[in-house]
Amino acid sequence: MNGFKKYLPYLLAVLFFLVLTFLYFSPVLSGKTVAMHDDVMSAGNAREAMEYHKKTGEYTWWTNAVFGGMPANMIWGAYPYSLTSRLGSFIFAAIPAPVNVIFLLMTGFFIFMMGLRKNLWVGIIASVAYAFGTYNLLYTEAGHLSKILALAYAPAILGGFALIFQRRYLSGTFLTALFLSLEIYANHLQITYYFIFILLAYFVYESVKLIRAGETKTLAKVTGCLALAVVIGVGMHTMRLWNNLVYSKESTRGISELKNSSVGNSGLDRDYAFGWSYGIDETFTLIVPNLMGGGSIGALSNKSETYKTLVSNGVDANMAGQFVQQLPLYFGEQSSTSGPAYSGVLVVFLFILGLFISRGRLKWIILGLTLFFIVLSWGSHFASFNDFLFDHLPGYNKFRAVTMTLVIVHFLLVWGAANTISALFSGEITWPVLRKPLYYSVGIITGLMLMGYLSVDFSGLRDADFKSGIAQTTGPEFASKLMHSLQADRQSMAWSDVIRGIILVALLFGGIWAYYTHKLNQRIFTYVVFLLLAYDLIGVDKRYFNNDDFTTQKGKAHEFIPTAADLEILKDQDPNFKVINVTTSFSSDARDSYFHKSLGGYHGAKLKKTQELYENQLINKDGQLNRQILDMLNTKYLITNGPSGPVAQRNPDALGNAWFIDTLQVVPTADDELNALAHLQTATSAVTQQNQGLAAKTYTPDSTEVIRLSSYAPNKLVYSSETKKPEFAVFSEIYYRGNKDWKSYIDGKETPHHKVNYVLRGMEIPAGKHEIVFEFKPAAVEKGKTIDLIASIALVLLGVGAVYAGVKKKE
Repeated sequence: MNGFKKYLPYLLAVLFFLVLTFLYFSPVLSGKTVAMHDDVMSAGNAREAMEYHKKTGEYTWWTNAVFGGMPANMIWGAYPYSLTSRLGSFIFAAIPAPVNVIFLLMTGFFIFMMGLRKNLWVGIIASVAYAFGTYNLLYTEAGHLSKILALAYAPAILGGFALIFQRRYLSGTFLTALFLSLEIYANHLQITYYFIFILLAYFVYESVKLIRAGETKTLAKVTGCLALAVVIGVGMHTMRLWNNLVYSKESTRGISELKNSSVGNSGLDRDYAFGWSYGIDETFTLIVPNLMGGGSIGALSNKSETYKTLVSNGVDANMAGQFVQQLPLYFGEQSSTSGPAYSGVLVVFLFILGLFISRGRLKWIILGLTLFFIVLSWGSHFASFNDFLFDHLPGYNKFRAVTMTLVIVHFLLVWGAANTISALFSGEITWPVLRKPLYYSVGIITGLMLMGYLSVDFSGLRDADFKSGIAQTTGPEFASKLMHSLQADRQSMAWSDVIRGIILVALLFGGIWAYYTHKLNQRIFTYVVFLLLAYDLIGVDKRYFNNDDFTTQKGKAHEFIPTAADLEILKDQDPNFKVINVTTSFSSDARDSYFHKSLGGYHGAKLKKTQELYENQLINKDGQLNRQILDMLNTKYLITNGPSGPVAQRNPDALGNAWFIDTLQVVPTADDELNALAHLQTATSAVTQQNQGLAAKTYTPDSTEVIRLSSYAPNKLVYSSETKKPEFAVFSEIYYRGNKDWKSYIDGKETPHHKVNYVLRGMEIPAGKHEIVFEFKPAAVEKGKTIDLIASIALVLLGVGAVYAGVKKKE
């Protein structure tokens, strides 16, 4: 009973996190949900793999529904022998989205705080501040749930680290292994990659302390425990990581065969990777949220200058009110944004105060890491530094959207603020000691807000387009007036947030003063700190993610209501053909993948060869679709615009699942192979590289010789052929790790196939009747699941050992 009472406050804290999250997302309680874009896209991508599992009980690690074909492990699947995969899935499914991920953000940071032995209230305050950083809410609204899960579990890894350095070896090793494995389960390697820098810095910091204290034996134990935790944590995801490692070499992150690939020769293309770079002056949005206007599209009130200008120039009040609901308020350097990376003016104020009053050198490590990640977020705006890292830092060129580092900045700022709150609560600092640092910190944070405000002119690169569009209907004079009004509104929004920040800092300053001059007791002061930080962050969050973003479950499903064009195509009983939708940006839209085997999709890591084909050959020089490419990809239907909506257009020249050719060309390089497709007659000819071991050859197929698909599953294709002589067949299937993961057989005997036409499979078929089978058997699946199981058992034994050791210690 006493043991339960000991842990009761921690359980109540976690319960409080759950209640708070449900209150923020209260529409969930009435059955509503958020139609998160990436979540919707993932459902489209995963449909074929999920239906296959529902039908057979097995998992397919390949799908033909996305980009003509790609590994399904990057889209959807399960790892039944990985304990933490099952645990992570259970936790995620136990609470409705988006409540689950924000709740986990608080819980993960709370475990980190408790690992550092922080005061319970410090842990609660800091955990709420961490979870409600504005970028976390924006990413959640967009459906980047794996990113948020990674941000939730990563702090808890550091909590396990801390326990190991406190000589709590078994419990620390268990927690480190557990949360490292859950971090990998989240499957967002970019966030994990960034957190590795923090883990390494903390390890070096603590190790240096042990070395200086002469405790080399302790350091050896710590290192051994950390190594064991890594082996177990990573080991439980051998199958997942092995699959990802293999695929990364073939994806847009991998090395291209082309001399000058538009997708990047090794890793991502630099311009693509830095496509979302935070402006240097935009960094001030960490403390002034509306400094750059907020989101790309935002609303103004009827008191705004823009509204007044419209009405005063004769625009109907209702029309003016509608017009100001959809305005380009953001004027920063990103191409688009949903909102700012606001970490909270009070969090940053406390972080700065901590630099004066927190003891030890850790605060300088945290400051250095914060500045490092801020500079990374600038991307192309600080090219001299970031280009060097892109070219030389291992793994860094595999990731895009460097603005993502700002969620790591938020973590570090909250960590520093938590250390400050802990110091304030400790009672070890007197008012005479605190007074000057407090004044300095107020001056610095106020100066930073004013510096940010004075550094921008509230005009942006896209203003000219907005002004030009208005001028076409209203004339240039009125367009200029409207543009000036919009810029005045931006300035007013920014100034309001500066004043808001100054007031909040003044209130917190007053609370600290009242506490240290004994006008408030610690309990009231604690409540003051919590309420001010929560009000600051949640108040800004509600500007961008609020009850209006929720819809009914029926409304969410609207994304997948078939159109007349979909219904027409679905009448076709052919089990395997491709569809391209030219009414949308098909290469970044997975809706069609829900219904069809689409040439499009939505995924951040396409096959590099597919991307290169699309960028170089799918569109002709005259801007039209290259029909020869569509034909060889067996594009049986095009969805085009009709008089009353999308219509299905049959492509009579689609070449089918497989066909015989009369000419096989062999060229020296990948560039030659890709370039040859510009004029190749794909119905009768194919091209391949010398490295495929084939010789140029001519064939003479006739109309009596046939090859057809007789059985289809995403991971197993069965063809039957009948020829009088050897013929060369081209299969309209994406070539991927041929004869390694995709195996091919003729009459049950393994027979190699080859890459042709840059992305397809080809094989010489002997004379007679034959059965040709392609089967996807990635080695990572069969061998990896055994290691998953062994590591899962090791984690259970480690957990049992930690509990046993704790009981023995109490006895």
